[in-house]
Amino acid sequence: MDDETKESLSTQNPQKVLRGGWSTGLKVKLDNEGGKNINVNFPLYSKVNSPIKIKSCGEKLIFIEGDEEIGSAEIIKPPKWYDQEVQGYPITSILTQHGDQLVGSFYEWCSLFNTGEQCKFCVINKSQKYTDLQKVTQKSRLILEALSNIPKDAYRGIGLNGGMTFGEGRGIELAIPLVRDIRSKVGDKTPIAVEITPPKDLDEIQRYADAGGTSLMMNLETWDDTIRERLIPGKTKYCQKEDYFKAFEKALKVLGEGKVSTCFVVGTEPKESLRAGIEKVIDYSVVPSPLAGRYFEQFMDYDFDPRADWKEFLEIFMFTRRKMLEKGLISRDKAGCVACGMCDIIGDT
Repeated sequence: MDDETKESLSTQNPQKVLRGGWSTGLKVKLDNEGGKNINVNFPLYSKVNSPIKIKSCGEKLIFIEGDEEIGSAEIIKPPKWYDQEVQGYPITSILTQHGDQLVGSFYEWCSLFNTGEQCKFCVINKSQKYTDLQKVTQKSRLILEALSNIPKDAYRGIGLNGGMTFGEGRGIELAIPLVRDIRSKVGDKTPIAVEITPPKDLDEIQRYADAGGTSLMMNLETWDDTIRERLIPGKTKYCQKEDYFKAFEKALKVLGEGKVSTCFVVGTEPKESLRAGIEKVIDYSVVPSPLAGRYFEQFMDYDFDPRADWKEFLEIFMFTRRKMLEKGLISRDKAGCVACGMCDIIGDT
């Protein structure tokens, strides 16, 4: 894209917060002949040779391949509350809006970085120039204060993620008191989803539900055992596959079918093993969320380079939908990745 187009997109990140995961990408509303709004969040790269060019035309974006216009979209305007600060931090470094969801991190660190066993694609330790010790240790208080500054009619769900700990909850123990406080602040109707590593103590899942959590995301990331050891060495060492499935069973009993999901990063392993993993979790009534692998070129030492061909991604998605239909499995999430639908397309059909 040209400089004029880049400037037109800067309104979505007025405080220039740099981060990975949920909050990265361009958020647009695709023009659609069927009339249904399709909100999409997709990554932007400057160092990738892409056949797609983007040009701004007023409040519209035009997508061009070669000499042909292949689509258009409306830039989603940022909410008015984006220009606020919370105790000196940009509010967008605490919570951001994706569609009708608020998203943020309850623990902006991961203990695996302390041992050098972190997931190879993770940038939680350096994705924000605003990250500091206070931000990590007092994140719950900052989230609650940020919520006080955001109109309740601006969102319908809240999604939170955080790094792994070596506690019995592997991180969920940090989320539970925050979820309880959020529930007290927003009332009973707002769904709350949390993304965690499966806890050692499975009773933590009941405590999470009692605090007001409505759904859980526990991401397997990839299925092939050899690739898991290389790509997610710490999780593979401290949280085996069987730990995930024990946690899946517990979460399904506590939260109900359609409220438990797991992400697979497409582009990290052969299609055959990925399909095997997707089919296995569907058999357990867990909603799979295939997401295209992406990398963060803004970090000089970032060496994760997923190879996700769009045709392969579409094939995996259609396979996932077919297996879910055969099982009669649908997502009932009202918060989190599947409910948000801006990176995840499982909930769109």
